[in-house]
Amino acid sequence: MKDKLILITDKRSASEGEYIEIKWMCEACPDSLYLAFDSGYEKYSMAVADYGTTRIPMKRSNGKTIITLNALIGNKKVSKSVSVRIKNIKSSRPANRSGISKFKLWKEKLQAGWYVYRAQVKYWWLSRKKWQKALWIALLALWLGMLISSLTSKPKVSVPNGETQTASITLLKVNEINFA
Repeated sequence: MKDKLILITDKRSASEGEYIEIKWMCEACPDSLYLAFDSGYEKYSMAVADYGTTRIPMKRSNGKTIITLNALIGNKKVSKSVSVRIKNIKSSRPANRSGISKFKLWKEKLQAGWYVYRAQVKYWWLSRKKWQKALWIALLALWLGMLISSLTSKPKVSVPNGETQTASITLLKVNEINFA
């Protein structure tokens, strides 16, 4: 019987940080198709099309990274795996080994955090009832109105010519108070 899944890598051995090319194809039309990675330290997967190619960097590994193509065809799970031997680089290496700057890493982390925050706010908003949404919109409009009015209208203090304004403070001296 002919294989329904084909999974090929351009290398069977790579160093940490080195890119490998992965090619896959599923001849049967799958309901879902995922490419999964297991380095021993980290597991992740991504949905992929019926066929394609990608290049990924090899990350820290316990010696080998297993790449698996998982398909759901009808109600049957089918998978094909390839293992890539990884040579780990000593931990004394600089953090910028792969050519990605610290600023770019920081920027990507910030963007990812923003997307997560935005998704959480969207979910929160969609889970509100209509009257709650109307109340939040009214409170936001009230707050914006107060903010705009505080920024635009400055109170003017005017003293007619020749008059002097004074302010006085009266201090009261409190003698001993006995509480019984």
